[in-house]
Amino acid sequence: MIREVYRDFIRDKMMRGEFLWLSRQALKYPLTYLSFLFRRQLCGPILGTLVTNYRCNYRCRMCSLPDRDAALRARGLSELDTPGMKALIEGFARLHTAGIGFTGGEPLLREDIFELLRFTRDRGMLAHLNTNGSLLDEKSAGRIIACGVHSVNVSLDGAREKTHDTIRGVNGAFARATEGVKLLRAAAKKGKPPRIKIVSVISEQNIDEARDMVALSARLGADCIEFIPQQDFAAQKSIGAPLRHPGFLKKARELSRYLCFLKHRRLAKIENSCGHIRLFENSFAGRRSPLLCFAGQSSFAVDCYGEAYPCVPWVNWGRSVGNVLAAGSADAFWYSRDYEARRQEIKRCRDCHLNCQAELNLLFNISSLRP
Repeated sequence: MIREVYRDFIRDKMMRGEFLWLSRQALKYPLTYLSFLFRRQLCGPILGTLVTNYRCNYRCRMCSLPDRDAALRARGLSELDTPGMKALIEGFARLHTAGIGFTGGEPLLREDIFELLRFTRDRGMLAHLNTNGSLLDEKSAGRIIACGVHSVNVSLDGAREKTHDTIRGVNGAFARATEGVKLLRAAAKKGKPPRIKIVSVISEQNIDEARDMVALSARLGADCIEFIPQQDFAAQKSIGAPLRHPGFLKKARELSRYLCFLKHRRLAKIENSCGHIRLFENSFAGRRSPLLCFAGQSSFAVDCYGEAYPCVPWVNWGRSVGNVLAAGSADAFWYSRDYEARRQEIKRCRDCHLNCQAELNLLFNISSLRP
């Protein structure tokens, strides 16, 4: 599935006559596939992720990243400064990465986040911002629009205030997130609007509100909503966990059918592909993913300490594959022998069904490949 934000970006590049960029990105599909087959990386990643910080002002039930931040700081480590972060972005640009997703922690806690977003845009890449919405006010919303961000994801895990606030661990979180979406929409009228997306992590606490979340997304003026099946990131693996309550699995099955029905009839703007939606029940049941994993070839994540990961799930699990600073740059690490050796391990991973990687894997899983 090609996401709408990428379609918009491609149209913009065509209008600007940037056909070299377009040809490089078009070649990535066959080159990524061939890299997987021949065990030699032939192109840069399609998707880049930059973990700007692990600090966060929330204590969400599904996330332990703030604890990791405390542990890293206890070891005397410090986040990369602005020049250091820009060097990472330059590495992604040299790899001809289509876009970079800025995530955390809460990225808006970094004072230089707007500078980094603009720097990414100026290097010819899409800039995506993920936020919990707590720090979105009129000023910050305006700065996001001004720096040319292509898309903004705002986390919202319930259609009701109590549900979202309980999951996020902070009273008032629902009010701030919903108001933040409205402020972004209002600010977008003064500049080129980004795609505004509601992102909702589905769990036993909120699955009964998922249908209402679709309606809420439309009322808030978001361009679409995306659902993420919750997985356990406190442990190294979540696959193989005990089956959840059968009643919950039935609800997950019914939700999948409902969301696919809405997509087929174009009754709601849902970002997930139906191929991914159908994996929800597998995820909640703790079953291994049926998809071959192309994370080592198609995506690349680097955190604010220079630690490298093939994908966002491995960031959450803390499964670093090395440090790009030791290699000299992100692009040098990408093509290094050490990372090529780790790619064989990544290929065998079936531990997640999460959107960022599952959607990419669905593009490359064809019948001629066998697990």
